[in-house]
Amino acid sequence: MSPVRIYVEGGGDGRVGKSEVRKGFQEFFREFADVMPAVIPCGGRNQAYDDFRTALRKHPEAFVILLVDAEGPVLGDVSCRAYLKSREKWDLRDVDEDQVHLMVQAVEAWLIADPDAIAAFYGNGVNMNAIPTTRNPEDIPKDTLKSSLDNAGKHTQKRGYHEINHCPKILAAIRAAVVRERCAHCKALFDVLCRIVGIAKLPTAT
Repeated sequence: MSPVRIYVEGGGDGRVGKSEVRKGFQEFFREFADVMPAVIPCGGRNQAYDDFRTALRKHPEAFVILLVDAEGPVLGDVSCRAYLKSREKWDLRDVDEDQVHLMVQAVEAWLIADPDAIAAFYGNGVNMNAIPTTRNPEDIPKDTLKSSLDNAGKHTQKRGYHEINHCPKILAAIRAAVVRERCAHCKALFDVLCRIVGIAKLPTAT
């Protein structure tokens, strides 16, 4: 079994923000507790790509994954690799399809996929009517994702949605099984992780 290293967009430029993102993703991946992938927050998406390329050279023994926001809709059957090659002009020709993954259209789609976690995070005063009820959160535009969370929490003690402060905490609380059921690209990532670490099947949402 190869060790897994995930280079993820997020966390800003500071150590504290990156540390919080790492903790959030480690909780999100808690079903892999015995074979936990190493999560490396990189800040911006271009830095994530650069760090991913560097890791491919420095960690040949590992299965190295790039995970970034799509920043827009991913239509049809286009692969994550082809999407990023077209949108960002990144050179991914020598990278396997299973090593490139997207949060569509942004990580906030994964948060919104579990409205119970949103309600619990914001608590008293939360406006759940602000959260889109579409079955497929990947269809929600990025700006709408963030404004929906901001409006949901506007009249709570957290006073809206602040990506650096709130995203990792919500990410740690959401149920990955629920997100996989509603976000196809999340399921694709977990399917790859299961194959690499040798887990036959993960629980489904109840």
